[in-house]
Amino acid sequence: MFKKVMTVAVLASSLTACKSTPPPAEVQLTNIPSVSYKMPLDQSIDISFNAYNTCVSSGDSGCVKYDSIKTAESSGDFLVEKRVHNGTIGSGAVYTIKQSTERTADANIVTYQPVKMTPYQQGFILPFAVPSIDIAAYLKNSQFKTKFEINSEYPSQSVKANFDRLMKKVHGRFRIYGSNSKLGLEDYYMTTVDGAKVVMLVESFPYRNGSKVVVNAIIETKKSNKNVIDVAEILKSVKAKVAEVTNA
Repeated sequence: MFKKVMTVAVLASSLTACKSTPPPAEVQLTNIPSVSYKMPLDQSIDISFNAYNTCVSSGDSGCVKYDSIKTAESSGDFLVEKRVHNGTIGSGAVYTIKQSTERTADANIVTYQPVKMTPYQQGFILPFAVPSIDIAAYLKNSQFKTKFEINSEYPSQSVKANFDRLMKKVHGRFRIYGSNSKLGLEDYYMTTVDGAKVVMLVESFPYRNGSKVVVNAIIETKKSNKNVIDVAEILKSVKAKVAEVTNA
């Protein structure tokens, strides 16, 4: 399963490269609920969690404070580092999350269980406060990609017109997790299904007496009260929505 992964050595170096104040004690996360993803058996899906490094405060000499999240894997655990820094030193918290997979009759259930938080502070003079994050909410907010095809009895021009009429266009505001890429092309469309935001590149081609519609979709799950994200059901709803628009 893919996540925006950095090597464990990089995370470790962020904890030891600079002189640090005595860190607060490691915290065991005994009351944090797990988050599970119900994955289809017949399709390989890569889940990606949000990672970024954003300037949140600038001075005369440039950015003086960054807010960032990085992820990594270590010995089967998933690590999430929430950090504030000035470009060199900073403070942060590394969350250790146990991963497990259970195969059922109709799905693979991938579960993320936060187990501990390790805080740190770098620098002796006015170090940044250790930042906090709602780690359960973070684990519910993810992206995954899918590709599928649908045959239509209508010509490709009619299919294109249907999408232009019935779906919103994307105008560069949607960011792909793990990159600075933003979408703004003519054939990208946006919709919402089962509480998830869906951005699709839709292409249609003449095929037999109608057309073939090829969809590359990025699906972003949103924070909710649900601790199980049914990816299989979301994919089913996305395909049904595309079929509805295609044949409208």
